[in-house]
Amino acid sequence: MLAAAPAPSRAGGFAIMASTFVTSFRTRLAPAPPGDGESEGELPPQAGDFTHRAAVLIWVPAGAQEATACELWARYGLLFSRLETAEDDATVPYRVEVRLQGSRWGALSEAERRVMAALSGRVTGSIGDARLLEPEDSPALASTWHMHRKTDWGPGWWRSRAARLWVQVGAADVHRRVRLDGPGTLEDALAALQRRPDLGGVLFDEELHDVRPGLASAHAVRPQDPAPWHTRALGLPGMAVGAAAMLFGWVLAGLGLGWQMALSPLPAVVAWWVGPWLADRERHSRIIVWLCGLAMVGGTGLCGFMIRVVSTALGGVDLGPVVVILCGLPVLRGCMYALRQSWFSRNAATVLSLAVLPLAWVLPWMGRLVQGIYLTECLGIPLSAANVDPVWTYLAGVKPAALCIAAVLCGLAALGWCRHFYWITGSRTYYLAVFSTFTAVMMVVAVLAGLSSATSGADRTAAQAAAEQDPSQFFGISARRVCVRPLDAANTAVQPGPLPTGYPVVAFDVTGDETWLWDYRRAKGSADLAKGALRVRTDQVVTRPAARGARTCPPL
Repeated sequence: MLAAAPAPSRAGGFAIMASTFVTSFRTRLAPAPPGDGESEGELPPQAGDFTHRAAVLIWVPAGAQEATACELWARYGLLFSRLETAEDDATVPYRVEVRLQGSRWGALSEAERRVMAALSGRVTGSIGDARLLEPEDSPALASTWHMHRKTDWGPGWWRSRAARLWVQVGAADVHRRVRLDGPGTLEDALAALQRRPDLGGVLFDEELHDVRPGLASAHAVRPQDPAPWHTRALGLPGMAVGAAAMLFGWVLAGLGLGWQMALSPLPAVVAWWVGPWLADRERHSRIIVWLCGLAMVGGTGLCGFMIRVVSTALGGVDLGPVVVILCGLPVLRGCMYALRQSWFSRNAATVLSLAVLPLAWVLPWMGRLVQGIYLTECLGIPLSAANVDPVWTYLAGVKPAALCIAAVLCGLAALGWCRHFYWITGSRTYYLAVFSTFTAVMMVVAVLAGLSSATSGADRTAAQAAAEQDPSQFFGISARRVCVRPLDAANTAVQPGPLPTGYPVVAFDVTGDETWLWDYRRAKGSADLAKGALRVRTDQVVTRPAARGARTCPPL
């Protein structure tokens, strides 16, 4: 308990309360009821990991309501302390500490909401102040120093620069390093190597060896207050820079040689700005800082460049891989936010192993669905009329299954981002129902998008047949243009007839006693491609491949 200076009234003593509120004092946790963290091995709800601490100054009525408020805060695992006043007022101030895991944006509002939500409307309280607190204990910082061989490549400016760079990139290391508390200095590292006990291996010799600092940003070795924005943003600026560099590389690959030569220096310029995120300018040379930034910017830009080059070599310019990578970064981050400190995160290895097992049944089922829509629903030919290798059935189901998984991850990521920015308030059941519905809708859309490849494949088959070309294979379902000759024209059973003999038709694999044909002329001008399907007994016709580009068949 803290005692405040006497004040003539509550309004007059509020300034003293505010100053006392932010000073350090001993907080206590009121005894919790059984089952809420009092038993051995059981922790209060807020005893887990957290990223921010917020203190809320709240005034509650004295007497019975004060005891009720303490009981409710203790039940919710909140840390609280009473701020004593010299006056005998009807309300008393309390400092309640809330530990949060999420963004700094909205943390104060969430802390106030949790304090008031814990009271459950049973206590009338008014919030007077709220602010974020600094960490109780600063993390123990350590710097790493690597021992290396002294390298001398002879006189000359270029030789000395090259030797220095050779050392700084770690090529001359002897695989021994020392750690110092704080940033440390070169002298401290040399002294530590000399006085440390021998662990075997390479011994330090002042004439043969020297030390170099390990890669670390300025904030990592010399924490600043406030922290730089790119370290406080949980890696999001790094993701944004990588995404922009990848998109830049993709665009650069589609330009002419002149534009490529003019725009190529841009990543090198940006590397000067990104390099200090990875290496401290005071500990490393400018070339090392620049190389660190170039490794990040240039590496991601090269990925986008190669994606464009490969897609162009395969016959098309596809931005899909770049979009998947760029969208995958925030989705994965959102999934981490959604699953941290959860049952899934504690049992991730087991859950992921069990989640893979259903794919053995889901993939072939989805593959048969895609093949069935292509052949049966679009072309009017039963799937049993085609001999398909099981491997193709699995491959056909990869796209819709992957889109369904992506839809689930997007829904989970949306939940994680809302959780990170404290947008989920009130009834948890309500929000789970909303996100479940949202995810289910996205999965339906994903399935429809995955099955759209079947309809586009049928349209491609029709277009190729009309252009006198053999249709392309669709996940193991092959077809060819053939000329059909009936053995007995008067007794040939064709459904629906008549049997086209003057021009090629598309034939699928023969299975059993029936051969299925597809007549592109009969389906021409109709939105229903299934009207071109024909069924004939195999023993009543003879088929032979049609010549490429042939529009007619030779006479019978």
